[in-house]
Amino acid sequence: MSAPHPTPPHLGDDRNFRTFIETIDEIVLIASRQGRIVYTNPATTRILGFTPAELLDMAVPDIHPEWCREEAVAILGEMLDGRRQSCPLPLRGKDGRIVPVETRVWFGRWSGQDCIFGLCKNLSAEQEALEKFEKVFRVNPAPMALSDGETRRFLEINAAYSRVLGWEPDDVVGRTVFDLDMAVDPEAFRQAGGMMSRYGVIRDVPLQVRSRDGNVHDGLFSGEVIRGQGRTYLLTVMVDVTAQRKAEFEREQVIRELRSALDQIEALQRILPICAHCKKIRDDQGYWQQVEAYVSSHTGARFSHGICPDCREEHFGDL
Repeated sequence: MSAPHPTPPHLGDDRNFRTFIETIDEIVLIASRQGRIVYTNPATTRILGFTPAELLDMAVPDIHPEWCREEAVAILGEMLDGRRQSCPLPLRGKDGRIVPVETRVWFGRWSGQDCIFGLCKNLSAEQEALEKFEKVFRVNPAPMALSDGETRRFLEINAAYSRVLGWEPDDVVGRTVFDLDMAVDPEAFRQAGGMMSRYGVIRDVPLQVRSRDGNVHDGLFSGEVIRGQGRTYLLTVMVDVTAQRKAEFEREQVIRELRSALDQIEALQRILPICAHCKKIRDDQGYWQQVEAYVSSHTGARFSHGICPDCREEHFGDL
């Protein structure tokens, strides 16, 4: 059980400020201009595990991990000189845990002396989310890329991106799809980028991209705008549908060839074998029929017989 948190002397007349720093969930440190800790709030003990007495016996760099303590000393010096207002270094727990924080500082007076105040935002939840994101990013079987939202330059690609498209991180980081001639249709890529900037997200946009060896891949691209630490990022993922599109193309080609063959068969079926001498027609069973009988059986037409002028002249001209 930790020792009760002592009330520092001469907190001043601002009771609201005292209530605020003693009830918030974030770490608050107050240090002298020499960098010695003179006050910590209850959240500091709860998060780091040090007792108030242990903390009051420390200098500010002592609550940072040993591996970054030298940098912490340098940053503290810049803060005390007024050249810096924030520190990105993590803190250490009493049990050795690393606690990711972002510390913002300002100057004021505490117990009658000039002090530096530090508010440490606990980034443990954000760090956990980032680690989950990085894990998903690394192991995702679909090609994924993280780009700068302003310049569109690649910042990172995952292993699937390299496996499917052949590009390695050293090939792409710091460059754009246009620099690398990856966009088969540059205008389509620009339109997709514009949609993402305008709406913050795109889903299943069909685009073609060149792999490192020059082969064209069909992909369905989805993306989302991510904002953090004052910057904008673009996260994109590609579902490679090259094989499906190829299969669809081959299927459509087979259908076209079948239709062409059927058209030829239909055309051939419209050609009737007819005897050059007697003018009988051969039916589907191979029998020869008189024209009248064939047409009547296939169309239901009925015939009436007469004689044309030419035949009358040829056969009955003398009558």
